[in-house]
Amino acid sequence: MFSERVEDYLEAIYNVYNKKGYVRVKDIADNLSVSCPSVTEMLKKLASLRLISYEKYGGVLLTDKGAEIGRTVKDRHDTLVKLLRLAGVPDDIANKDACEMEHHISPASLEQLKKFVESHEMNGKQTGHYEYSELGKTLLS
Repeated sequence: MFSERVEDYLEAIYNVYNKKGYVRVKDIADNLSVSCPSVTEMLKKLASLRLISYEKYGGVLLTDKGAEIGRTVKDRHDTLVKLLRLAGVPDDIANKDACEMEHHISPASLEQLKKFVESHEMNGKQTGHYEYSELGKTLLS
């Protein structure tokens, strides 16, 4: 198991790569709102753990293991954001809270939450109604 910070960096690298097709130190710094020197220090650590491939002044590539962790953290994050949105939590708060929660949820709980979210998404698409019980709002498609 890796630290929250390691997971955050791997998720950021994964997201930037999927969006742009390449990853630079500045991209990671911007994504995580940290300084470039902080990113460089973490990249050295990630390289020593064989989670990334990185050369100074070059791009950053995830190894297979690093990509797997990044993808897993993103999946956790996305599932939690969807769950929080279903509960009526505004997007900005849902994203922030999901960033905290994604590091502390068990795989078993996450799997059940995924099923719950998927069943509600399917039901909403079929009926055209998404109910947000906590805020008493109903969105009609």
